[in-house]
Amino acid sequence: MTSRKVEHLNERIRQKLSMILYREANDPRFLGVTITEVNLAKDLSFARVLYSTYGKDIDREELTDSLNRAAGFFSHILGRSLKTRVTPKLRFDYDLGFDHAERMDEVLDQLPTPEE
Repeated sequence: MTSRKVEHLNERIRQKLSMILYREANDPRFLGVTITEVNLAKDLSFARVLYSTYGKDIDREELTDSLNRAAGFFSHILGRSLKTRVTPKLRFDYDLGFDHAERMDEVLDQLPTPEE
């Protein structure tokens, strides 16, 4: 599959997983989850799903474990809506990008500003 098709499929999976989390998941913790990126393997059998969530009081490790336990459910529903020959096995990981950006903002805010 060409890289353009894989990128398109990554985006379709990201959008569909977001809708599944919002509409069909019964765990209220999943409502605060945002799927930020999907990375499919070359053979399309595996997908690494990066997610983010708002709120500092959320146990990310526990949420990641819960998402991975429900991955089979998500994959099953995803397979029905994707209509592809292969439905990827999903693995959820927390996306640290937003945390790094927030930390950078905090560091930059602490720097002295030059006087004009």
